[in-house]
Amino acid sequence: MGTVRNGMWDLAFPPGPPERIAEMFSAAVVADAVREYDADLAQSVETCRDWRHDHRRVFRAMTALAVSAPETSLGIAAAGLHSVRTMLRFAAGRTVTALDAVDVTAVAQGSRLETEQVSGTGAAVPRLELPWQGKVLFEDELRRQLEDWERRGIFEPGFVAVLRRVIDHPEWLRLPGFRLSIIGAAAELSPLRPLLAWGAEVLAVDRPGRARWDRLRAMASAGAGTMRFPVAADGPGVDITRFFPTLAKWLVAHTDARLALGLYAGLPGAAGLRLAAASDVLAEHLLHERPDAALALHGSSADCYAVPESVVLAAREQLARRGIRGAAQDILHRLSPNSLYRLNYLRPIVDADGARWGLFDNLPYLGGPDYALAQRLPRWRAVSAHAGGHTVSYTVAPPAWTTSVHRSSLRTAAHRTVGHFGVEVFDPATARILLAAKLVGDLMAPVPEPSANPEALFTAGAAHGGLWRQPFAPRSLVAPAVVSGTVQELRDRAANAFGIGNP
Repeated sequence: MGTVRNGMWDLAFPPGPPERIAEMFSAAVVADAVREYDADLAQSVETCRDWRHDHRRVFRAMTALAVSAPETSLGIAAAGLHSVRTMLRFAAGRTVTALDAVDVTAVAQGSRLETEQVSGTGAAVPRLELPWQGKVLFEDELRRQLEDWERRGIFEPGFVAVLRRVIDHPEWLRLPGFRLSIIGAAAELSPLRPLLAWGAEVLAVDRPGRARWDRLRAMASAGAGTMRFPVAADGPGVDITRFFPTLAKWLVAHTDARLALGLYAGLPGAAGLRLAAASDVLAEHLLHERPDAALALHGSSADCYAVPESVVLAAREQLARRGIRGAAQDILHRLSPNSLYRLNYLRPIVDADGARWGLFDNLPYLGGPDYALAQRLPRWRAVSAHAGGHTVSYTVAPPAWTTSVHRSSLRTAAHRTVGHFGVEVFDPATARILLAAKLVGDLMAPVPEPSANPEALFTAGAAHGGLWRQPFAPRSLVAPAVVSGTVQELRDRAANAFGIGNP
């Protein structure tokens, strides 16, 4: 029984032009997902001549369609995931077959991954502590800050309620009774670092790379928990698009408590879509193998969501409180109605139970259909898993000063000034702990969703940073925010150059 080597298996798109196959694949999956519920929308996808540009319209329409009725949400998720299985190809040596014909357990027979373990040498952090603006908040001070974030619409009430329970139960931080498998352990907002600091035992999975795993080992050694991870023939780490059958076998074998699968891995472009598909195959298999397994995911704030009426009303209240600045914004909107200060919520969506929803649209222009579908696949899996009785922790993450933001001067400038519009951008160290604490609370004391609509899974405990409750569509704030941020940056540079404001 030999160790698996890279390239033994591979997850691939169906045959097609290499430069277009990912876009063709995403269009076909979306058309299949909505066909039973809106044949006209499916046809518009299949006849679309500019899918890269028009996909945003379709994803908006698909989101509105999903929230219209519970059976529609579940049906779209099931049809979309089935389409992915039907079209993706699984290559084993010279044999290529459709993914839906693959028995993951049978394929993994005769292969294995080695295991390495790192035990922390530090003392466990005994309570929920949050670094914020140069201070460490805990207990009553942390409660007050959470109340302030809730009052200002930075976090949804459900998110704050979960964190309050975690503050009251610090013994939960070690995740007793659970073994969390973190796919994408090195991701900037993954829960790995906080959980190790709290003394949890985790299974860490990420791509190969000596520098990456040296950092992860050092992190685990400095913490108070235990980190186990798979090792292939070439060293630690695995590419799950090639190793997912063997990885699934490894995860089941090393989970000696209730399994919780956390999906946090991501890549740009077509590679990100393949990674999302492989992560979903892994999730489907493990949830089937372990009926009591839980699923944990982060959602991006740069996506499209149906939000409840309470969020829409809060946005309108902010619109009414703008004062003199609102007059200038209204003038700019009239001059450029599609680009500047466009309202966040225009036409309500009424679902089958009579509840009213708004449509929050923050899909990025440059993300493309690969990005949009890579974000939607885990949402479909979350809806399906929740309907199947599994505990699901899904949290929309707040805007944060991640490495990808700093790589873009435009995004950096915009992030510097979005606070003027009621949005808060978080330091990654703060966001990580907030999101990890939400995960702990969801797993240790799951509460029923407040709505029968499956789409409420994404909204009830969101930590969107204020994006949902401010009055303007995020894309219509990009130009004002970039201009304001650039001016502020130039002003700061001039002040530093001439010593203005320095003691």
